[in-house]
Amino acid sequence: MDFMLDPALKLPSQFTHAMLTILASFDLPPSFWLFGLIFVSSNVIKSVCDIGIRYAILRIKYDVQRGLFDDSIDAFFNARWEFFIKADQGKLLNTFNRELGNIGDTMGQLATQLARVVQLLIYLAVPLWLSPGMTFTAVGTAVVLGSPLLLLQKISYQFGLKNTESGNILIGTISETLSAARLILGFGRQQESKVRSLNAFDQHVDATLRCQTMERTLSALYQPIGILAAIISLGVAQQQGESLAQMATLLWSLLRMLPILGEIMSSSVTINSFLPSYEQLNSLRSQAQQLEEVGGSKIFNRLEESIVLQDLDFTYPGRQETLQHINIIIRKGRMTALTGESGSGKSTITDLILGLQIPDDGKVLLDGVPLHEWKQNTFREKVGYVPQEPILFHASIRSNLLWSQSQATENELWEACHLANASDFIKDLPLGIDTVVGDQGTRLSGGQRQRIALARALLRRPELLILDEATSALDSESEKLIQKSIEKVAIDTTILVIAHRLSTIAKADYIYVLEKGRVIEEGEYANLNKMEIGVLARMIRAQQ
Repeated sequence: MDFMLDPALKLPSQFTHAMLTILASFDLPPSFWLFGLIFVSSNVIKSVCDIGIRYAILRIKYDVQRGLFDDSIDAFFNARWEFFIKADQGKLLNTFNRELGNIGDTMGQLATQLARVVQLLIYLAVPLWLSPGMTFTAVGTAVVLGSPLLLLQKISYQFGLKNTESGNILIGTISETLSAARLILGFGRQQESKVRSLNAFDQHVDATLRCQTMERTLSALYQPIGILAAIISLGVAQQQGESLAQMATLLWSLLRMLPILGEIMSSSVTINSFLPSYEQLNSLRSQAQQLEEVGGSKIFNRLEESIVLQDLDFTYPGRQETLQHINIIIRKGRMTALTGESGSGKSTITDLILGLQIPDDGKVLLDGVPLHEWKQNTFREKVGYVPQEPILFHASIRSNLLWSQSQATENELWEACHLANASDFIKDLPLGIDTVVGDQGTRLSGGQRQRIALARALLRRPELLILDEATSALDSESEKLIQKSIEKVAIDTTILVIAHRLSTIAKADYIYVLEKGRVIEEGEYANLNKMEIGVLARMIRAQQ
């Protein structure tokens, strides 16, 4: 501006004088193109710095996000099964799907704040050097006029809280609807399910619109405040007789500086709306830590004698007593069966043996040592578990099997499939063992899924094989195949069979009959069947 007003630069401004001194040291004569080159070059450097800063902020954001994700998953999976029973699935899914991203954005905002402060100081240095009075007038006006906007913090927090809660409901509804797709189609309730999902969506949209509009409102409201502050400071500078070039320099700096100042002030309000996301994550982690699984230091290698449930009592929170004075012995190398009507406590016993639940009273003993004295996973890694509803991953059969025992050889894979009576149907599939089974194994029949789940359990050559109602949902042919598989592995494996189909446990070495959380009968199948008024005998007759 000085050069354009006076090419001879007879009365240069303070800043231009300093620049001429620098150019003279390099023997460079002043010219319009040289000044233009310096101005453009400085802005190129600024742009490069902006790119570097943006990358650094994103790196910080995702590093923090990954750390929180890692810590949260670690806390959740170090918790007992009780944590997952109590947790709201919608809240869990939304926390990882959306709220964790919000927290990462907040961390990025905090990092951006630091960059803005540095930028602000740089932009502030030149105006303070040229005209302290004009600079203080502009900054003071902007702060005073903008401070009422900080009162919006409480409102933004409430909007953020509503946004998080509605997000939990939406994700929970979608998850529930998709997982129940077969039931919805079977009952012909597609329209009702769609309406329910759309209602949850609309409620979330309403909440998120308010939240995001609040964020933009702060920036929009501060812009005219910044312009007003600049005009007031220019008026002061004019009254003080500042030169046009100096006023142009001051105006350039102020117009760059005041929006940054506004962003710093409004960011505290924006960050406030993200707090509910962090509070929700922190609350879930706190709940998981309160239910942290506590194990001992003893390493479990193999079962030498037996697993004993001794005088065991257990009650789920808020329910009647589930198990009362349970005494059960699962001897090594034998097939032990638990039977009884639904709700008698059979599957709960499985959870207690695996350490997923902690008994209220009594003990679970592995070779005479209480379960809590063992390092939990060293025992679980020696267990093969086949639940009533087999869970397969959306991957190939090979990947599903290797998930259980990653070091297994090709021969070991096929040996496990043969033992589970699964090898024949696997060979008939288009891609054989590399066939993708679909989400939760939906591309396979129930019997095929169950046999793959059994093969997966057998692949690790378990010290204890638990079959929890493994045949209850199968047709007769599939049940026979599973029974044949059980008979094959029963020769040299300790097996715990839980079933209410009595054909599944007919060849068990010892049977415990449960009713309303108590063992009411025990013994060998043949002996229990002979009892005229026995519960098992009555169940056999009923099923026949």
